[in-house]
Amino acid sequence: MKLKKEDRKARKLNLMQLKIPAGYAVTYNKFYDVDPVLSADSNYFIENWEFFTEDLLQIVKMKINNGKWFIPEREDTILFDLGWYPDSDINGHYRLELVDGEWNEIKSISTKDRFVIKETLEEWLEEQLRV
Repeated sequence: MKLKKEDRKARKLNLMQLKIPAGYAVTYNKFYDVDPVLSADSNYFIENWEFFTEDLLQIVKMKINNGKWFIPEREDTILFDLGWYPDSDINGHYRLELVDGEWNEIKSISTKDRFVIKETLEEWLEEQLRV
């Protein structure tokens, strides 16, 4: 799907609507409800690449101490990380990872479908509340 520049500007872009329960901090979010657009000058480069990079979304599980929420130290962190791999490539895919503070993978999923990512993320967020 190729769009003219003026058509892209006319479209309003929205962040993906996510159900994030209490107890989490969104530390970075560029996860938009948008399809990749192939550049007219390339067979693989995404024209709207800024929405398809390796750094799209990070969510940290918070802890509570004396009635106040806080983001735990790195070694005690659970982190949800989302990116598009390879960066800016139309043949790429989303990769959602659940990792510990040392970036050891707990689980992951890869798909081109942002709605599968949304559903999976929401399930994992709920699961981690019970851990």
